[in-house]
Amino acid sequence: MRPLPSFVTPALTLAAFALTIGCTVEPGSPREERLAVVSSAATTDITEVTGFGSNPGALKMYEHVPASLKPSAATVVVLHGCMQGAADAAKLGWNDLSEQHGFTLVFPEQQTGNNPLRCFNWSGEYGDPTNLQRGKGENLSIKQMIDKSLAAHGGDPKKIYVVGFSAGGAEAVLMAAVYPDVFAGAASIAGIPYNCTTVYAEVSGCQKPGKNNTPDVWGKKVKDAFAGFAGPWPRMSVWQGDADSIVGTANRGEIVEQWTNLFGLDAAAPSLTDTVDGQAHSAWKDSGGNVVVETYTIAGMDHGVPIKGGAQCGTPSQYTLDKGICAAAHIAEFFGLTGTTPSTSSSSGGADAGSSGKPASSSSSSSSSTGGASSSSGGTSESGATPSDGDTGYGTASSTCAFAPSRARASIAFVALAALGLALGRRARRARRA
Repeated sequence: MRPLPSFVTPALTLAAFALTIGCTVEPGSPREERLAVVSSAATTDITEVTGFGSNPGALKMYEHVPASLKPSAATVVVLHGCMQGAADAAKLGWNDLSEQHGFTLVFPEQQTGNNPLRCFNWSGEYGDPTNLQRGKGENLSIKQMIDKSLAAHGGDPKKIYVVGFSAGGAEAVLMAAVYPDVFAGAASIAGIPYNCTTVYAEVSGCQKPGKNNTPDVWGKKVKDAFAGFAGPWPRMSVWQGDADSIVGTANRGEIVEQWTNLFGLDAAAPSLTDTVDGQAHSAWKDSGGNVVVETYTIAGMDHGVPIKGGAQCGTPSQYTLDKGICAAAHIAEFFGLTGTTPSTSSSSGGADAGSSGKPASSSSSSSSSTGGASSSSGGTSESGATPSDGDTGYGTASSTCAFAPSRARASIAFVALAALGLALGRRARRARRA
């Protein structure tokens, strides 16, 4: 077996130091309960599926099939963040939407043998770019899950979508890049542009502050992922809190640049700028008036997924934050799965990939358009504390981990552990191949 890289010991020491002086897990706390849930991953809301293919990425597959599945239903792939599992992804509000609107959910789950922190390997594994290449590694495993679901439930292959948070958000962008012929739409929450790097030393910089490339450079990375593909490209919804201390807020704009470039649009000139549920929203339309890229910036939100309390929109937790806007509902609407805002209407959708997104009648939207909005204007964890509007995203001393006196220790620990995770994941993969 190969020896561990020389930086592993100091990385582990740094992470342990940061966590030891700043984080406590109290017996019986929601944090402790979440860890127990993640370890089993199985809940009444999701079911494990086996035998879905060669599974070169060594992932697990879970699914949620609604009681009233529509004929030729859509399929949404939901990707969890680091230190999470399928059970966490199932608590973001998608299961309720699935029941309301009759589409299937697929929940890939990362394994510690690939990455000890259970992050999807959006930058490859310690310099190995396999996972970024179409039809290989983890991306092929997820594609095989989709194929399994379509065959089992009669889903429509033209209505495949992917959404993810954090490392899962980066993986969602990756999946849309390597399989633009498979996905009609994608959504990234606190994610990273496709192919930011495959060099280990650059991973932390991609995460924060983020890499600054031109739109042409970003766009070319996607075009090269499936050379010769002529479109249509998957539509993209990009979400991020403006106080994110884990993933640099610049990544939101970089993903927008990458995806608007594919559509031949100017990232600096959105077709529409307004507010939705009090949050800043911008959208870019193609020549047919369809919204193909949109972005939400959530004021005061740290690293997490925004939900809306009392709206069947997920379970509040350390990285699932009540900010008065339901990301899952708006993303589902952007995908054309609901017809109108799910929180205000039971109308079912079934729109195809060319759907223009959010209808003007949506009661959730308060428009202050600077881009000529019209009726075709377009609409986008880990533990157990119920956060407030002022929550940093890490919970409080009485509930989850108290990273005191500031978030710096959490960021140091996260980066150090991510470094260790990538190294050990690469080592484990090599050992399996040996």
